[in-house]
Amino acid sequence: MQPELPGEAAEVPDDALVIRFRPTAPDDVWHSAEKEYRRIGRFRLSVFADVTRRGETDDDLRRRLLRVSELRINPAKNPKYFVCTQAGDLMARGFTFWKDGDDDEEVAEHYSVDLGTGATLEDMVRFLEAFGCAEKRPKS
Repeated sequence: MQPELPGEAAEVPDDALVIRFRPTAPDDVWHSAEKEYRRIGRFRLSVFADVTRRGETDDDLRRRLLRVSELRINPAKNPKYFVCTQAGDLMARGFTFWKDGDDDEEVAEHYSVDLGTGATLEDMVRFLEAFGCAEKRPKS
């Protein structure tokens, strides 16, 4: 069986807000990225990112990203999320953003952050360091 193609590189603005969910421990993040490696031959981690739209506040953007994430992430099992306020912080660490390539299922705000084919536990730590402390999901 041939592995799925890894998708296409995506251009994400440096100032895009990025959110992610658990896991938070480097070992657990490694295991999550390793699942993608077994599937497509690259270590990748799921995130949601975008910039504010016209008339949208930063809080509005966070709520929108949380709302679209619910198509993939069960909010009851993920009451907290983590924020990287600038996608450029991740890119400066050598990571790139990718689209999965399954246009029928992937929302516009969903990306995979690519850690390459030889990612290490240190790469997971570098990835996690770009994100702040856990924030509670606002009540609907």
